[in-house]
Amino acid sequence: MSKFKKLTFLKVLTTIAWADGNVSQSEFNIIKSFYRKFDLAKHELDELKPYLLSPIPKKEKDELFRQMIAELSSKKEKAEIMDALDSMVKAHKRLKPEERELVDQFSEWLEESSHTKRSLGRIKNFFQRTIFKKGREKNPDMEKYFKRQVLKKIELRADSAQIPANLTEERLYFICLVGTLMATVAHVDDQFDPVEKKALKRCLQEQFSLKGKELTLLFEVVEEQARQGFDFHEVATELNSVASYNDRVHLTECLLEVAIADGDMAHEEAEEIRRISKALRIPHKTFIEYKVRALDRIRG
Repeated sequence: MSKFKKLTFLKVLTTIAWADGNVSQSEFNIIKSFYRKFDLAKHELDELKPYLLSPIPKKEKDELFRQMIAELSSKKEKAEIMDALDSMVKAHKRLKPEERELVDQFSEWLEESSHTKRSLGRIKNFFQRTIFKKGREKNPDMEKYFKRQVLKKIELRADSAQIPANLTEERLYFICLVGTLMATVAHVDDQFDPVEKKALKRCLQEQFSLKGKELTLLFEVVEEQARQGFDFHEVATELNSVASYNDRVHLTECLLEVAIADGDMAHEEAEEIRRISKALRIPHKTFIEYKVRALDRIRG
């Protein structure tokens, strides 16, 4: 396979690493592993550097995926990519059946003559669930804290707030992290009134498809964390690790909805949301854009 085609593949991997708004050291090391396996010269890394420095627009990302698939035209080139993928996944641990299935699926996608928007999305998901899986693992101490401290207290406090048994571990953890950060805004003025709760409930349903007992649990987490306090930066860092960039933007939108629920946005609320968005690695320009939109809804 030509070095040009190998670089296209590495560019695709880099855009996926940016999915959460940041390329972690672990993800960078994974990309470097491919770089070494492809035996590329140091000066060729210069072409990849712009992709490592900042995310690229969605349109350009989609074009890169199509370019990668189009360039992998021969069986030999496809086999080389599959060999590299197998090596990288196996480097972390033995391939589980579901991961083997994902690798096989990707092999089938490479053989397809045409790729729809949906199939491109599945390919992106493949990379996230295999290659970069280790780069986005949960902090075991943080997860233990939520299970043993936060959720246990909520369970003991009221039978009506029992943790839904059908929630996956990932969903439960996400709710705890989101609810914890929301606590800082919901109680910035020492109250979390019904109007704010209603606005938050509506936004969470629209942006994260939370409903029923999931919403009940999230509000319990908000109340519990506001009561006992927490390490803000530790929670924000963990959310950056397990949530996508888009999810973090949606969270910022929800926080702004809470801030304007009473028909105004207090300076303290705006500053707290700005602090959160900064910690979640959302560009200041994006925060201002969504803040202006929220204020425009108040005016009219």
